[in-house]
Amino acid sequence: MYDLICKVLMVLVALVMSIPVKASDTYETNKYMLDMVSAGVSSRSSVRVKVFPHDHDYKPQGFDLVRDQVKIESEGTCQMISASQDKAVATGTVLQKFKSIDINAASLFKAVMIRCPQPFRIVRSGMPETSNYTYAGSLYVRAVDGALEAINLVDLKTYLRGVVPSEVYRDWPMETLKTQSVAARTYAVYHLIYARRFASERIWDVDDTIAFQAYTGTTLVSDKTDLAISSTEGQILTFRGNVIQAFYHADSGGQTEDALSVWSQAIPFTVARPEAPEVEVVKSVWERNFSLATMEVELRASGLLEKGKSLKSIVIPVVGRSPSGRVKSMAMIDSSGQHKAFPLSLFRKVAGQLPSPLFYIEKDPKLARSMVIKGVGFGHGVGMSQQGAAALAGQKAWDYKQILSYYYLNTTLCSLDAGNEVVPDCKSQRMAQANR
Repeated sequence: MYDLICKVLMVLVALVMSIPVKASDTYETNKYMLDMVSAGVSSRSSVRVKVFPHDHDYKPQGFDLVRDQVKIESEGTCQMISASQDKAVATGTVLQKFKSIDINAASLFKAVMIRCPQPFRIVRSGMPETSNYTYAGSLYVRAVDGALEAINLVDLKTYLRGVVPSEVYRDWPMETLKTQSVAARTYAVYHLIYARRFASERIWDVDDTIAFQAYTGTTLVSDKTDLAISSTEGQILTFRGNVIQAFYHADSGGQTEDALSVWSQAIPFTVARPEAPEVEVVKSVWERNFSLATMEVELRASGLLEKGKSLKSIVIPVVGRSPSGRVKSMAMIDSSGQHKAFPLSLFRKVAGQLPSPLFYIEKDPKLARSMVIKGVGFGHGVGMSQQGAAALAGQKAWDYKQILSYYYLNTTLCSLDAGNEVVPDCKSQRMAQANR
């Protein structure tokens, strides 16, 4: 009997060991790449983009003070069709036709789908005219807890037409625009799969802010960015056959960052490394001021500053920086000379959302009890630097494949669609990876 049990256990272990581990199966321990074998994603897949309301003051849209009403207008005659309340799909009944309509949450008794033959414009109450963008595709609108929720449904290519010119300058080198197109497409595919696999409680894949990727519909569409998108049609980045979350940022400040230092998890395809040698990258230099008195109130409320003591200064300890020099934690010096560390998030409550964690602080020579933050770079520093990509294309004549391989280590280009003559399709590439 003992021998039989041992044999059964050995068979079970062999079976378990033979089961391939997918990135999606280990999401809680690896959040930065997903298996896409069963995802069924192509360059024609639909992307659900939440375009209203905006809960944070993120670029390019800004915070929506009025959340229960919007105006939709178009030069063509639009149709308002009844839709499901819990899915962004039309049910087929045309309720009315219009060229301009005001939608209010209080009077919207059922969800609707809006379809226009020409681009439509969303006018957001209380926002500047420059915040009202135009869109293609369909618009799903429903009332949720007294507010409206609007989702723009477009195919992947149309989505990218609204992302690429919103994320980078249209007059940048073509190879930079191609690089951005592939990174943005990869990022979108990752979140398209993620939303359906791990966030089924919501009915959108991404929003239109820099919390995901900046998206302005058809407002900024240009021939040059359209060409970059079409010339990299369907191409995405994978790591060992899994689609990656292709992080990027505006300006590394001279050196990209290791994800482990930012999000406390290592990502094998992103590491801290200096920008390529012999390249002059345009750096964002910035300054901010903060009051020690305000900081003192926050530290006292958090229980970090003891009663009877005052705040003398704020410093960045040596151990408070990552290997690339980015700030991870701060330290206070109280009136007794005692040092005490505190998290960067607490500092940001007083100093505000800083452009980059690559900074130092010093006393303000003009104001008592005030300090100056002097920094460089823009963004978290993980993955591709957009300014760096522009410099590599413009100064070293690198093509988009070289640039992508520099910022996303050991990744492979593949196509969402079969029959691409430039790169292999992702399915066959995944099978090849599994057979190695």
